[in-house]
Amino acid sequence: MPKEKTSKHVKCDILFDDNSSGIFTAGDRVTGVIELHLTKIKKVRGVCLLISGYSAVLWEAKVPDGPKNKKVKAQFKGREDFIKQKQYLAGSENGAGMQLPPNLVRYKFDFSIPPSAPTSMEGKYGHVRYLLQVTLERPWKFDHNFQQPFTVVCRADLNQSNEVLCIPTRAENMMTFYCGLCRSRPLMVSATTPKSGYAPGETIELEVFVQNSSKVTVSVIEIRWQKILKFTSQTRVIGQTQIPKEESNVQYEVLEVRKIPSIEGENDARFVESFVVGPVPSTETTHSRIVAVEYELALVVKPQASTKRMKLNIPITIGQIPLAGSAMPYAMSGGLQKLNDTLNEHSSAPPAYEA
Repeated sequence: MPKEKTSKHVKCDILFDDNSSGIFTAGDRVTGVIELHLTKIKKVRGVCLLISGYSAVLWEAKVPDGPKNKKVKAQFKGREDFIKQKQYLAGSENGAGMQLPPNLVRYKFDFSIPPSAPTSMEGKYGHVRYLLQVTLERPWKFDHNFQQPFTVVCRADLNQSNEVLCIPTRAENMMTFYCGLCRSRPLMVSATTPKSGYAPGETIELEVFVQNSSKVTVSVIEIRWQKILKFTSQTRVIGQTQIPKEESNVQYEVLEVRKIPSIEGENDARFVESFVVGPVPSTETTHSRIVAVEYELALVVKPQASTKRMKLNIPITIGQIPLAGSAMPYAMSGGLQKLNDTLNEHSSAPPAYEA
């Protein structure tokens, strides 16, 4: 593979037509212009534009291997392409070579984002990325590469979901305590939301009802509004051996935490907590086989002087188009820009690779 090198004699600008933010919706047609600024004649085989959109996962873990099941380091990875187009703006892959003049050279580009393309996403063990790359191919020397990422937002319409998102959602749990052979009366907790589908800018009203018939005090109830990123590998690599292997890795990203104070024994209590949905990507469970994005309200009930914990989970579906009758979604131009900024803040995502 030819090496890459920057050059002070070449500058490249990749510009989108009527879209300075670089944020697009799945299904959009994307047009623009590539401007090459050359200060001297440059010999190339061709000027190539690579349009790519893909999801990739990558992590390492120790697993048992061999006849003695000794733990060794394994790499789990996968890749899935949504857009993979290669266009020659000048020259060709098998061309003899050509000379680019020392001035401004412009090339137009035009492509469509598939309607099923998932929303851009960055996580600890994987990502969904979209990228334009211009390459000045010089197989006899160094290639010059110039990249321009762009953001894709899936047009997730909550009204078209197969799930019933407009009805109340409820989770409940119960626990008892022992003192010797005697069992206490129950501690019961329930949590309810008026619906389970929300768009950015809407408020989730969570009602928590505690019926504490025991004599044990509940020290705190912690509520986490969190994003769940699920990554699924396609292959496992140990040394030089690579085999098909589906393994999952989950990353929890806490968006907001609330704490309900103590509740004495033999007491009932009712609380309402409000969570505003910020500029987050939509729930994504269908458009990629290896990367999924989900959301939930997770409650942890902590009784006093006890190691026991009660857990309740309410799944929440996020879309860009709210349920009929809901407030206007946050994801207008400003909200989309904040989503793009949020995606670009992540710097710990694994590098792209060829599966």
